[in-house]
Amino acid sequence: MRLSLPSDQLVLEKLTEGRNLAANIAADVDRSRNYINQRMPQMHDYGLVRKVGPVEGTGLYEITPKGIATLRLIDDYSEGEVFEDHVEQRADQIEIRQVVVTDPGSEDS
Repeated sequence: MRLSLPSDQLVLEKLTEGRNLAANIAADVDRSRNYINQRMPQMHDYGLVRKVGPVEGTGLYEITPKGIATLRLIDDYSEGEVFEDHVEQRADQIEIRQVVVTDPGSEDS
C-alpha cells in the first residue's frame, strides 16, 4: 500500500465522521476535486474506503475497518508488508455499525 500523506490521512479522518461525497471531501480537506477523484479509487483498491450508492457512480464513500486501522496506525506508516500486516490484524478487530434513524412520530412508522 502506498499512501499519499498527509492527504490520505485527511481523507480518512473526514470519513470517520460518516459517509461523504468526494467533492465535499475535497473541499473539506483543501485538496482539488480532481486530486481526490484520483486518490479515492486507489484508496478503494487498498480496501481503505468503500464506494456506496444509492446511485452507481455518485462518488459517495465510507471508511472501512481497514481504513480505520490504517488511520490509527498511521504514525508507524512505511511502505511494505509489515505495516500492512499490522493494519490487517487491527482491522480484524474493528466493527463499523451503521446509524439507523427512527422517528416514532413519522407517518411511515
